[in-house]
Amino acid sequence: MKNLVIAAALLLLAPAAARAADLSGVWKVHGVFTGVISYTAVCTFRQSGASFAGPCVDPSNKTNVQAKGAVSGGAVEFGYDASFNGLAVHLDYKGALQADGSLKGVIATGGPQGAFTANR
Repeated sequence: MKNLVIAAALLLLAPAAARAADLSGVWKVHGVFTGVISYTAVCTFRQSGASFAGPCVDPSNKTNVQAKGAVSGGAVEFGYDASFNGLAVHLDYKGALQADGSLKGVIATGGPQGAFTANR
């Protein structure tokens, strides 16, 4: 009987372990491109299911963009349209949730590739 109760408890907890991380909240996203361009944006995400969205603001260059993304387990992807030196650019962030709760990954632009970290 005890084994049956333990098995039932494990089955109930298994879906919770398989759920995607909740990224809702305020994140400081630090991006670097080949050590030349460095920035920090503050993103406020609201998650619904596997999708999340919210504004990302970089006060140093007056950027305010709307990010959209998705999370699957520990894998995280989000992106937004911005401009750099007057040119339109789409930034795609692809990374993973780290053991300490931060995010780490790469930034694709269709040109130069960067790296990012993000912390709550």
